[in-house]
Formats: sequence, C-alpha cells, structure tokens
Amino acid sequence: MPGAAEALTEALGDGWADGYRGAAELERPLMDAVRRCVVRWGLRKTTLEDIAREAGVGRATVYRAFPGGKERLADAVLCHEVVRLFEQCDLALAAADTLDELVVTGVSAALGVMTEDEVVRSILTHEPELVLPRFAFHQLDRFLDVAAALCRPHLSRFLPEAAVRPASDLLARLVLSFGFRPPDWFDARDPDAIHRLVRTYALPAINPPEVSPS
Repeated sequence: MPGAAEALTEALGDGWADGYRGAAELERPLMDAVRRCVVRWGLRKTTLEDIAREAGVGRATVYRAFPGGKERLADAVLCHEVVRLFEQCDLALAAADTLDELVVTGVSAALGVMTEDEVVRSILTHEPELVLPRFAFHQLDRFLDVAAALCRPHLSRFLPEAAVRPASDLLARLVLSFGFRPPDWFDARDPDAIHRLVRTYALPAINPPEVSPS
C-alpha cells in the first residue's frame, strides 16, 4: 500500500505538489518552520526569507524547496497538511473493521484538522481568499484526485471498485462543505454530531442497502 506522500505525488501529475515534493526531500523541519511562520505572521506576510531564518537554513535551500517562490507556498502548505492528516490517521483507518468505523474515523480526523489545526484555522479565518479558490470550479478536481488516491486503499476494503471514486468524492465534498461553513445544527467539534452525520447521511449515500426484488 503506498504511503500518503507517494499517493499524493502520484495523484498530482502537474506541478501542484512540487512544493511538497521539494519540502519532503528536505525533511520535516522545513515544513515545521513554515507552519510556525504562518501561525505567527499569516501566509500572505510570510516570506521565504522568514522561513529560511526560522529553519536555520540558507535562502537557496528554501528556494529549492519551493521552486515557484511565494506563489507556491500556499500549495505546499495545503499539500503538506493533507498528507500529514493521512499519515497521522493511517493506522486507525487501516485498523477499521467496518465501513462505518472507517468513515467515522476519516471524517472526524479531516474535520478535526479544519477546525482545530492552528495553521489551517489561521489561513481560513484570516486569509481565506488565498486557499478557497483552490477548492472551486476546475481546481476542485485536483483536490478530489488527491482524496481519491488517499482514500482508495481504505475504501476498497469495503466497497466494489466502481463505488470507490464516487464514495471518496462524496466524502471529500462533505468534509469541505461542513468544514468551511458548517450549518447551525452541526458542531464539527462534537464527536457525537459527526457520528450522526456519517451514519444518517454519508453511509447510506456511499453504501446504500440492497433492495430485494419484489
């Protein structure tokens, strides 16, 4: 089973994940420095020089990690956070014995990142215009490709192949919608609310019960 980083880079054949690829080669301390800078100053005000200083490396090292310069920084942060999420919960997903347990675990972890992770919340609260366009119209397709690549090994244990991509698309859209703009009746920080959402609406949609012929 490919790891989260390998699945991500395989899913994104264009340049969208270049920032993460470069950062991965320099190991995690560089992205940890990015996270600290974004929380401290925001994504827009963070410069590559700030990152180099925070990480204790030369500017050339940072420019090699983010070959697109500042314009690629947002992409690198998003890619890193997605991979970090799946790496953190991969064992729990692999240990799920049922589709119900799998989806609850995955949706809970994803919504947890969107509501609790200090980097993600900082960007969504103060600089949403820098990331929201990446989840709109044709750019959403690339995020859905990433979600499908990362979800496939887990969903395929419980669903037929033809149902895996529709299921991953639906779950990714659900997480984005309820993470970016939760309705008044849903608390993304409440595990019981997440369980009800998944079991009442998501599971019947991705794994509808068989109807016996009359």
